[in-house]
Amino acid sequence: MASPAPASRLSRQVKALGLLCIVLLGSCVFPTEKDESVHVSVTPIKILFRGSDTIATARAWQMTGSDSQPIANAVFVWSSSDPAVATVDGSGRVVGINSGTTILTAAVANFDKDARPAADTIRVATPLEIDSIRPKTVHYGEILTIYGVSVDSIVSVSLKGAGLIRVPLGETSYVDGTVRSRWWVPPPAHTDSLFFLGITGGNGVLGYVRGDTTTVVEQDLYEPNDTVPQLLDLDGTPPFPSIFPTLVFANPALAFETINRGLGTDWYRLKHQGAARDLTVILSAPQVKGTYVAYLSDSLGWNQLTSKPFLGHDSWSFGPSSHFCHGAAFAPGEALGDSVIVAFKALPPGTLDVLAAYGVAGRYGLTLIAGYQSELPPDAHEDDNSCNAADLRGTIAAPFRDTLAIQNPHDVDFIRFHYVQGAIGSTAQLRLHAFGGSHPDLDLYVLQIPNPGDASVQVLAKDTTATSDVDLRPNLTTGDYYLAVVDFAGATTTYELCVGTIALLGTGPCAGAAFPAPPATVGVRRKRATITSPIVSSQPR
Repeated sequence: MASPAPASRLSRQVKALGLLCIVLLGSCVFPTEKDESVHVSVTPIKILFRGSDTIATARAWQMTGSDSQPIANAVFVWSSSDPAVATVDGSGRVVGINSGTTILTAAVANFDKDARPAADTIRVATPLEIDSIRPKTVHYGEILTIYGVSVDSIVSVSLKGAGLIRVPLGETSYVDGTVRSRWWVPPPAHTDSLFFLGITGGNGVLGYVRGDTTTVVEQDLYEPNDTVPQLLDLDGTPPFPSIFPTLVFANPALAFETINRGLGTDWYRLKHQGAARDLTVILSAPQVKGTYVAYLSDSLGWNQLTSKPFLGHDSWSFGPSSHFCHGAAFAPGEALGDSVIVAFKALPPGTLDVLAAYGVAGRYGLTLIAGYQSELPPDAHEDDNSCNAADLRGTIAAPFRDTLAIQNPHDVDFIRFHYVQGAIGSTAQLRLHAFGGSHPDLDLYVLQIPNPGDASVQVLAKDTTATSDVDLRPNLTTGDYYLAVVDFAGATTTYELCVGTIALLGTGPCAGAAFPAPPATVGVRRKRATITSPIVSSQPR
């Protein structure tokens, strides 16, 4: 019997064999007595669609001191804890069978059981799979959140009676591969199972979320706000600070709820502190155009006896047929639009009330933007949305001539001016001409400055014909007056305005051919706003 080879010779043989492996194969793996130091890692797959396949990958590592060194050319044994969900073969090819989860395990084939295998939980799902919808009960204007697989590919969601409105960039991805998608619930949505339509992988996916009913409370989330205003803090964190930093507030899914009779109201109080700021308020309800009006005011209260809102003694309002001036009513005719857009320059700190009066149920949206947003740039007289604001800008001495603008539909410009009566036989002359625009129809009013306690503003002269060329010649005595330019039709436009005196012989700063001559015939007056202002003119004493 041959004697065992010396240890040194055996060592040299192993080294030689290892060198041969390196030369022929690049490297070799040998069993070791330190299998407990070997571990495996698997690259996570997260989600696999049913009927599709992928290749799972793993790596083997061995601890050497405090370092982890990769083991090259390791061979792995793969297994699935639930082959009914997903199968895996020896090469790591994984096939999704049915929706569910399974644990994929990879172990190193040429190490004993002390080597630590790796496990990865894989979810198999349909290309678009909804896991849950929250909350279970929603009001109009509330956000419904959908959780699941590829729900960011949903393009349309509806509850019985209404399509939902996607929240801009409202998708969030999670580490497990699922996503959330967010949608506003507008009226007239009703309690139902969610219906969805998505496009993923070039294919359309649609269906109901069976067995998961969303209960809709058929009033918006700011109710009750008919006799008490809902406070909106403009100094808080905006809803989309990273993508729309100037958007202070946005909700396109609010509701004019069904009413038994008369008018309903929705009332908001906007609050901001600190320095004066530019602010744009947009209330839009195109689906119920002509059935509602919206007003803004610096001071509103509620009269329990009359069941109507009232203004403070020196307050202003802005809205169709309701332009209170120092607490006195001024009600020019205006066509009803599908939105109210009011842009303020240097709005002082305090509160601003927004009140909508409506006659039928429907959806509306309220948007608040930090800044001055308008279809046309602001003119030199902004802010001039009320006579109170015109007072702050100061009194302009006549004669004067300027080019101004109706920046947003249904804008109203107020100018306070001082007039000195001319010689015998002369009269005041006020001329206006609109430059183009989309069928502009501007009305011109000359107003007496109200005295404290006046219920209404006295109209001294006006031109409300269906035209935007005006030549008014009222007999004005020396004093201060307001001039109001009212956009009846809701068409933005620039216009030229001149206030002066015309002599008996027809001369003066506003005379001549610089303005087109007004039409010889009187234009037909258009239909004015049909919803009467619900605002009582003065505060109860």
